[in-house]
Amino acid sequence: MKSMRSALALALLAGTSLIPTMAHAQTAADDATQQAGGLDDIVVTARRREENLQDVPIAVTAFSPEALAQKGITDRTSLADNTPSLFTINGGYPREFAFFALRGQGPAFGSTPGVVNYFAEVPNSVNIDGRTGTYYDLANVQVLAGPQGTLFGKNATGGNILFEPAKPTSEFGGYVRAEYGNYNNRRAEGAINVPIVTDKVLLRVAGSIGRRDGYTIDVGTKFAGKDYDDLGYESVRVGLTLRPMDGVEIYTMGRYFHSATNGGGTTLGAFKPTAGFDASAFGLGFLPVVAFYPGMATAVAQQQARGPRRVAYDLDQFSDTQYWQVINQTSIELTDNIKLRNIISYSQFRNRYAYDYDATMFPLAGQSSQSYDTNAPNYFTEELQLQGSAFGGAIDFSVGGYLDRQTWEDPAGIETFYQFPLGTVLPPAQAFFTQTNKSEAVFGQATVDLGTLSPSLTGLSVTGGLRYTWEHSFVSQNISGTVVAGDANSDYLSYTATLDYDVSQGVHAYITARNAFKSGGVNGPVPVGSSFRTFPPEKLSDIELGLKSQFTIGGVAARANLAVYRGIYDNIQRTTVESITVAGAPLLLNVTRSAAKGKIQGLEFNGSIVPVRGLTINGSYSYIDAKYTKVTDASAGAILAGSPFPFTPEHKFSIGGIYEASLGGIGELVLSANYVRQTEVSTAQTNASFYRFLPAYGVLNAGIDLRNVGGSPLDIGLFVTNLTDVAKPVGVLDGYNTAIGVVGLTYSEPRMFGVRVGYRFGN
Repeated sequence: MKSMRSALALALLAGTSLIPTMAHAQTAADDATQQAGGLDDIVVTARRREENLQDVPIAVTAFSPEALAQKGITDRTSLADNTPSLFTINGGYPREFAFFALRGQGPAFGSTPGVVNYFAEVPNSVNIDGRTGTYYDLANVQVLAGPQGTLFGKNATGGNILFEPAKPTSEFGGYVRAEYGNYNNRRAEGAINVPIVTDKVLLRVAGSIGRRDGYTIDVGTKFAGKDYDDLGYESVRVGLTLRPMDGVEIYTMGRYFHSATNGGGTTLGAFKPTAGFDASAFGLGFLPVVAFYPGMATAVAQQQARGPRRVAYDLDQFSDTQYWQVINQTSIELTDNIKLRNIISYSQFRNRYAYDYDATMFPLAGQSSQSYDTNAPNYFTEELQLQGSAFGGAIDFSVGGYLDRQTWEDPAGIETFYQFPLGTVLPPAQAFFTQTNKSEAVFGQATVDLGTLSPSLTGLSVTGGLRYTWEHSFVSQNISGTVVAGDANSDYLSYTATLDYDVSQGVHAYITARNAFKSGGVNGPVPVGSSFRTFPPEKLSDIELGLKSQFTIGGVAARANLAVYRGIYDNIQRTTVESITVAGAPLLLNVTRSAAKGKIQGLEFNGSIVPVRGLTINGSYSYIDAKYTKVTDASAGAILAGSPFPFTPEHKFSIGGIYEASLGGIGELVLSANYVRQTEVSTAQTNASFYRFLPAYGVLNAGIDLRNVGGSPLDIGLFVTNLTDVAKPVGVLDGYNTAIGVVGLTYSEPRMFGVRVGYRFGN
């Protein structure tokens, strides 16, 4: 009986996506602020050096700290709402674990993300940055859309998101900021910058803390009154810059983040009346859910009567995350034109949580980790760069190497896992995971100013880059005593080629062709020898044309940026259900595999205009057309036929404005408003999904601020997010066609409002 239970537990765990295994040449004109009635320049580091965004032939959406506040960007969903072609994937785990997808590039079950987050130029594999509580004391946030395969540490088919912290400066100063709002929202942040030795030893310390009651309330009999979707976090960063001699700079940053909450408030959206588990292979016949839990027949109607902010669970949910990281950036100027840079980091992530997957009073599906961490990776990265220019500045270049190592604390995993009939007919299972991932790469990229070769080529530049990558991954899973393990290796060459031209002053055009890969991997439960044991890397090759312009007509300053792209998508990783023999028994397992080819094309626009002094109006729009063009084989075609392409909202737009006016000795009045909307979007990776599309929705945010009150460095303001109190699903856990037969929905945050106060000191 024990071996049958182990095999059944393995089938259940591996056979459902409910269990997690662990730029665009456009600026967010939103960021544009006014200066003498015009638009400020925006500096980005999209090519690993500081450049004016309007001159960079790369797709980047950049947000200043002011823009983040104006748009109400405090988490991953709100960042995605305000970024063309960016989408956040919620559902099936606590809300803060959401993943990004960009231009249709996101993760499949068990595969690596298509979008990589960076903090202080270091790739972050554990998805910390972008969570609520991490948007403090930042220099900027940059979203690079499209394949990033030659200059950055990790390959990314979708793009990179760069979170750049404010670094120490040579002036004493800092700020404190606090807010209070409904749901007992209390948040505070601040920073202090201290030049210990002028221009030689510079220190910056920043921190943030937040608490908020949850807006989803448990009205069941087990945990009556418990609130979900609450906040409880604290974070601190310490940065130290040393300049021991001319041409040498050593910047070291350490940070710590902790979050403890009651987890997310997933709402029951649908239930399949005929749901159950076919245990014929184990001599148990068909086990219908309603035979064991008759109340499931009316559970959906009861949930609809309560509304999306009232739930009833059978599992005591929680989520606890601890993370720390140390980063060192060392820069040595070898000559006036050549610089050696080394970026090294080490981090540890520890997370445990309990989550009620079925979102009901019945023990259909859930997991809990009390004594061991569910996720526990240790991550080491090292990158060496040689940057510089040659031939009188005609060539800018960067060459180097990169490696990373991710190891997994053992044991780590799910101590108690139940998914019908586990926990009903059979005891709950346990699952522990061990992972090791290794990556090495060498890269080089150079830009040649052709105008230095001939006056007839003035304004014309060409960029070329290559990168070769080697990757190795190992996964081991211990499921109720049954251990399965495997590894996979891959290597590939990435390239980029760009031609850009200064058409006239303020008008810049470019065309770029590039590719990138998302690593392959291993399906741990699948035995050696099976064709589904491993899956190859994804590949995206695209061509992008962009036009950036900034101009003044009749005294009216404007910025308009447009990019169009077309990508050819090979070896698309999708999850299919395959009959595979494990331990002598045929089991239906979810496996990640190379399933199809596809085409993704679209356009993105960002613009700003200053019609009158003090008023800036900005807007953005994106369009995505994505489809499968070929399936790998008949089994892949069967699960993809008629399936929508996931993570690709066809239309997204935003429009907003900020108005600044002096009130004399009273201070400066600032009025801001921003509206964003996206059309329906699918998260379904196959046609087996019941809940195929998340609905369209729009969100309006606004604020009123009085800056420099009475001529002092004091700011006071009022803010409101989701002004119209829209309540729409923004994430889905679709288990309708699994044994549990439920669909869980994650809803948008309700209207929130409050007061904010800030004070600046020093220079």
